[in-house]
Amino acid sequence: MYQPLTPTGLKLIKKSHRFAPTFGPRLSNHLPMAILAMQRLGASTDQLNAEYQRASDHLDPLGDAQGVSSPTLGNKEHNANFVEYYRLMQREIGTEKTLKKTIPFLLPGISAGAFHGVIRLAYAVELDDIDEISHALAYWSSGYTPLVDLSFRQGLTAEADLNHALSLFHDQTYKEGIIIDHVEELITLPTYQIIASQPNSLSLEEVARIVLSQFSASNDFTLLHGVTGFQALVSLFPFVENQDLALHYFWQAYVAAACTAAYRKPYQFLHSEVIANWPHWFKKALETDNDHTIKLTYSCARLYDRFKLPEALYAIKYRLEAK
Repeated sequence: MYQPLTPTGLKLIKKSHRFAPTFGPRLSNHLPMAILAMQRLGASTDQLNAEYQRASDHLDPLGDAQGVSSPTLGNKEHNANFVEYYRLMQREIGTEKTLKKTIPFLLPGISAGAFHGVIRLAYAVELDDIDEISHALAYWSSGYTPLVDLSFRQGLTAEADLNHALSLFHDQTYKEGIIIDHVEELITLPTYQIIASQPNSLSLEEVARIVLSQFSASNDFTLLHGVTGFQALVSLFPFVENQDLALHYFWQAYVAAACTAAYRKPYQFLHSEVIANWPHWFKKALETDNDHTIKLTYSCARLYDRFKLPEALYAIKYRLEAK
């Protein structure tokens, strides 16, 4: 049901490499991700070109590498250096080995760009382009945002963990900023230490149900990124030996993000009988000209491929029909 990648799409993504991964106050450059998702949903050449024009009008230039041989994690000024660093690594040891070496190292900072680092990398791997993979790894690296060291509690479920965290931060207010600003503020609060421990055991399906249901209950902008970030991580699992650890790092970041979302109500199981209508949904998503909706639709479709959860169908329908 997915359409193939096109020469036009690849050309536009490569053309987008002149732009930085962020613009303004650390807002994410969605352009290469949107172009790939649009292609998969069946966008026309005109739609792809229109998306490039729309997005490129407000993006910042990439800038020049500074001659730093060992760029520093979390230093956005070193992004262009990271691009060259990962391009050289792929040429020396190959893309697969680069990903297997790098992704586990970056997982503690999966919050980077409100999950956009891992999302862009997942899309880049699907594109199978060395340059885009270099830019994606550079974004994750320069935006690397670790939280606290992982710690675990026996007998704690993911649902109970999330609900406890949401109850503690239900009325918390944050300084003006974007998602990642709020997460960085959250982890400095004394109360955060109370929720720093997480379940010692998590399942992929359990986490999938939660991130999909929390979004569907709210249409919350922050929680939308939890869905697209989770799908991205799952798609990168072939390059991750310790997938359980990867899931724990995602869960840590997701709970933190959820505690900063506008919607902070307890998780409740959502179920609705929805019949998949992929051609209609894909067409409708593209007609929105909203890159978040397009990426959310694509991520939910991929999650449904993997888990066959009705929550994935409900999330798509809810997003496309929400007023």
